[in-house]
Amino acid sequence: MNKWIACATAACAVALSLTLVGCDSQVEEPNVPTDSASGSTGGYGYTLTDAEKLKALAIGETAVWRDYEVTVTSVDRADGKLTAHIDVKGHTLAQSLSTECLLSFGMPPVSSSFDGDVITVPAGETVSGTLTFDDQYTSQRLFWNDGATEGTWDLTLPTVQPERQGVESEGTEPAKTENAKQEEPKKDEAAEAQKQAVAALEAEMPSLFENNTFYAFQSVDTSTATVTPQEGGGYEYVNDVTVTGGDGAPTTANVRLICEANGNCISMTVDGAFLF
Repeated sequence: MNKWIACATAACAVALSLTLVGCDSQVEEPNVPTDSASGSTGGYGYTLTDAEKLKALAIGETAVWRDYEVTVTSVDRADGKLTAHIDVKGHTLAQSLSTECLLSFGMPPVSSSFDGDVITVPAGETVSGTLTFDDQYTSQRLFWNDGATEGTWDLTLPTVQPERQGVESEGTEPAKTENAKQEEPKKDEAAEAQKQAVAALEAEMPSLFENNTFYAFQSVDTSTATVTPQEGGGYEYVNDVTVTGGDGAPTTANVRLICEANGNCISMTVDGAFLF
């Protein structure tokens, strides 16, 4: 019982100290609680976390205040210690924040990965690090004291995937899932098979016209072909072909071929006339 009283007394002292001095943040505008219903950004390009949400954040979620934002990305427990991994992002001003802004069971960290136990954040950038706490009471909550408001991470809530804004450069494709990576070789193989089949049927185009029409094949622009895979395999090939008629004058005929996967054509239509 005496340990609990001592812990509670120390926690109250720490909380009172932090309430008085805040986290020594550089404030870009008066740091007062925002209207929880509006989530006003004040024109700064970010949305403040409303007061209700601040009461119950999950690991991976971000608390956004006017001058900076904090994400507890993960938590480890080992050897009677709790280690919180955090990201801190500055807004329009650089920040120097005490590691004692984050409390576990009302107590500040016993160690951290930040130099001098100060979280130094350049304007507009994000820094990451760890804060380690004595975990003898198996705390289920972490508290960040912003001076005006407090953010609470509830360790009993399901972890969510943190939003890593700015990690991927603009124009860079998101990281692909394992399933997507496995599908890529299959798509490449299918595309190569289709390419070979189309090349085979285009090579047979002169004989197709010679054996089935009164036209003489002249040429075909392979880049204008429309190739559609068919259910069950094979392809539909549609293209305009340059031919000569009985009078020897060049003309254009629209050809539609249904071909097997190996390029063997099983149906031919020219200018809408079904030949086979």
